[in-house]
Amino acid sequence: MNEWLEQTVAYWGAGGPLLLPIGIVCLGIWGLFLRSRELLARTIRDGKVVRNALHSGALGGPARPLVEGLRAIPGGIATMVSAAVTDVLGGAAPREAFAARENECMELMRRDVLVLAALTAIAPLLGLLGTVMGMIQTFDAVAAIGGNTGTRVAAGISQALITTQFGLVVALPGVFGLARLQRMLRNAHVVIAECRSHALQTLEYETEGTER
Repeated sequence: MNEWLEQTVAYWGAGGPLLLPIGIVCLGIWGLFLRSRELLARTIRDGKVVRNALHSGALGGPARPLVEGLRAIPGGIATMVSAAVTDVLGGAAPREAFAARENECMELMRRDVLVLAALTAIAPLLGLLGTVMGMIQTFDAVAAIGGNTGTRVAAGISQALITTQFGLVVALPGVFGLARLQRMLRNAHVVIAECRSHALQTLEYETEGTER
């Protein structure tokens, strides 16, 4: 255990000062990925519950009971659809009402995906910057005259290689995680669109029934 810890400390020290910001970026990537995955999974799950309830006619009845039925379903999607239907009943255009509520519901998740994409791009760039700094240190050591030239050259090369390696290792999970979140985000939009379609159909049907 002590030997492993010593090797880790030595590796970290050889990587230079940029390993700390790359490590912070790593924590940000994993934190955003885990939070966004949980939020999107919950959104898709809640959306399917609302979609199935609307499709089965379980929320039938006049327009007001439709809103009350939606409010009885737990989850953010039911709340969003209920608020959008209420806006439509209040005279708002259906497309604009649902678009505004969807933007409010999905804003945090879309922002997290954008920040994750930025962090994933930053990690290898920080590694590249470390490479440049390490090579500059190497060239300075080569140009210098002294007995520790070999040690300084080795330190510069180590910094150049370790920061590049660390930046790429941090970025790779971000690339795959970003692809996963983007796919989940598309699925969430599809489920929400289905909820919107079923809600508007139910609302139109009940409105026509009331007029008759």
